Amino acid sequence: MKSFRLFVCLSLVFLFCSACASRIPSAKTAQSASTSYFKHYAHKYPDSVFGHKNFANTTINSVEEISYRYALIDSIVQFADGKQGRALLRMQNNFPRGWRVVSWEMLGYR
Repeated sequence: MKSFRLFVCLSLVFLFCSACASRIPSAKTAQSASTSYFKHYAHKYPDSVFGHKNFANTTINSVEEISYRYALIDSIVQFADGKQGRALLRMQNNFPRGWRVVSWEMLGYR
């Protein structure tokens, strides 16, 4: 009987903790993930627009849920030379690692 109560208690705690989990990343998480992604992209592809230390940072416009564990991030990419670009990023939530960028598309460059 005592082990059954412990099981029920732990099950309820797990249920409440998992119900409080967010289904979309916060703006801070999305900005951190997108900034680190574009820095790695610039290092991997130095001949791209992001290469040669041209990338500065990102600013998040909006975060939307596409489906369960997928989010669409609308962001502004700032470059070191003062130009800006608008990018859409698709992020996926993997349980042990958290949110990561799956794909992205540059919508405009000015």
